[in-house]
Amino acid sequence: MMGHDRGPGLKYWAMLLALSLALGAPAALAATTDFDRFEGFSEARQLSDSELGQQRGRFADKGRLMFFGVQMVSEWRTAAGDHLSAGAQMLGDLSRGQPTVSFQPTITVVESAAGLASLGNGATIVDRGTANASGVVQSIQAGGDFNVAANDLVIDVMDASSFGGVSPDTSGNLTRSIAGSTIAVSAVGNNMSVSVDIPGMGSISQAIVPGGGLNQAIQLSSNLQQVRNLTRLQLYMGNQAGVGDRSVPGMLSGIKSAAALR
Repeated sequence: MMGHDRGPGLKYWAMLLALSLALGAPAALAATTDFDRFEGFSEARQLSDSELGQQRGRFADKGRLMFFGVQMVSEWRTAAGDHLSAGAQMLGDLSRGQPTVSFQPTITVVESAAGLASLGNGATIVDRGTANASGVVQSIQAGGDFNVAANDLVIDVMDASSFGGVSPDTSGNLTRSIAGSTIAVSAVGNNMSVSVDIPGMGSISQAIVPGGGLNQAIQLSSNLQQVRNLTRLQLYMGNQAGVGDRSVPGMLSGIKSAAALR
């Protein structure tokens, strides 16, 4: 979380000031504030109207997006004990004039002793509507019994000082096929996606599409499966002086630029 809070002292003084105004103290309203009473303000002074006028348009904003991270993982644990995972991580540095973005895909497969095998029940899953939706679209379609499924989106707001830096760019596609099943991770342009498809049992997928948003989909045609889609968006905020168009994006525009979650 952000680490720029000046502590509870200022909050308490603000509460006391609001309370005194509510009760009514006309003499105090006309008096000059005595900053010596406030911890940390012993050398402070009130600014004149002309000095305040010169400050217009210049600021140090705590809410400036400096870096971002997008982590996407789709996991599938089959009834036989197989574990299949498709993951991707995107990191972005927006603190300079030219943004820097990197992408790193990962695929993990742990087969059971019997090996991956289709245990479908013959159900048919049809999606006739989610492709027309935009924003954060989450769908779960299960044609089976005793399945555990979840689509999760987590947004973390953290201090820019905790950002670990942009990793080497390994963008591109990564695909692995095993026993007829396909695990895929892709980054094409600004499109980022992961998916696990097991014929006869179903599929799980996630994708960030520019202008479309985040789509998380689960389709199961089998029993006793455990699947999960997780996307984590990390926003690293920091103090950054800005004037006009030279300032880095704020939180809302940063989310749109990082993940197109409109």
